[in-house]
This record gives sequence, C-alpha cells and structure tokens, in this order.
Amino acid sequence: MEYRMTTEKGACRSTGRRFQKRKESVKRKVSVKTKVSITRRLRAEMAEIDEKQKRIRKGQMEIRERFEEIDFDCDQLKKETFLISKQAARNQQRLNLMFKIVKAREENNLSEVDKLTQSLRLVLHLSPPAPPPPSLSM
Repeated sequence: MEYRMTTEKGACRSTGRRFQKRKESVKRKVSVKTKVSITRRLRAEMAEIDEKQKRIRKGQMEIRERFEEIDFDCDQLKKETFLISKQAARNQQRLNLMFKIVKAREENNLSEVDKLTQSLRLVLHLSPPAPPPPSLSM
C-alpha cells in the first residue's frame, strides 16, 4: 500500500494512456501498410488476370476463325462430293446404255440398237459438261 501512496494516480494513468495511444498508432500504421501492400498485390494479380483473359479471348477468336475456315472447306467438299456423285450417276447411265447397245448388236436387234443409240445421243446432248472441281486452298 505504501507504493500506491507514494505514486500519483494521475501520473500512472497519463503514461499508460500515452503508451496505449502509441500502441494504437503503431497498429494503425501497420494496418495501413498491410492494406497498401495487399492493395498493390491485388492490383498486380488483377493486371495479370486481365492479361490472361486477353490471351484467352485472342485464342478463342483464332479458334473461331479456324472453325469458320473448316466449316467453309466442309461446305466446299460437300458441294464437290455432290457434283462427283451426280457425274458418276450420269456416267453409270451412259455405260448402261452402251452395254445394252453392245448386247443388242450381238443379238442383231437393229431396231433396239437404233433406239438405244438415240437415247445415248440424247443423254450426251442434254447433260452439261462437268465443270472442273474448284481447287481447295489449304
């Protein structure tokens, strides 16, 4: 008890308050520095993420363009395939007529030969010449 009596109450409290204020000030400074460093780190990470997103968008655009090219090539191939199959059907029709003509000649059936020859001429005359297939640029 003697110790308490010799020291002033106000002196201890004011020193304690000053210490408490310094402690809070240091905490605030550390808190501000921490927030600033976190903010800088977040900004750097956001910039890095932004760059990655730009690269992804660019890659997606390149892939989209490539798919469009492939789609165009696919359409061209479909058209060519259709023309080739059409031409093959016409050729098969002509070959069938020629084969029938040969058979009719072997059997000496001249009226049938004449009729089939006229049909062959008509087929040859009516069918347009096959256009050259468009070349694909790859």
